[in-house]
Amino acid sequence: MKLLSDTDVRLRALEPADVDALYAWENLSELWNTSATLAPYSRRNFQKYIETYDADPFGAGELRLMVECGSRPVGFVDLYGVEVLHRRAYIGILIAPDMQRRGYARRALALLERYCSRHLQLHQLLALVPVYNDASLSLFASCGYTRVALLPDFIAVNRGFADAALMRKAL
Repeated sequence: MKLLSDTDVRLRALEPADVDALYAWENLSELWNTSATLAPYSRRNFQKYIETYDADPFGAGELRLMVECGSRPVGFVDLYGVEVLHRRAYIGILIAPDMQRRGYARRALALLERYCSRHLQLHQLLALVPVYNDASLSLFASCGYTRVALLPDFIAVNRGFADAALMRKAL
């Protein structure tokens, strides 16, 4: 079995052809509060990002991989806040709205966990999930993540704040 793929889904490096998909997904304003995005990105922003991207998660502190089914990008996964000494990282996942509820998130998460455990030798993965995001909470819980903390007023939403759950999985 390949490290970053299963029978239908694979995680792969960013390619120049991904600009349009990133442009569409990252500019979904309804997701900005969880990604800390403050303004729309241009296609040129994503072209530069891909051209200068450092795919060394320990050096750069992050790693973004496209989630692909067949040859079609369906989303992406992020490792961020990668800590070499403590062997941990935070994870984020986005599946395109028209591709959700097909099992891609669960399969991508399993592939990323395998990569983090076997290749990066991380000890644990963490996810910050807004408490109102039932789909994400359910996904992480069903994949063996445990809520280890509730962070009050952690995410700015509209004219207020929302709590976030800190989910953890030991690898």
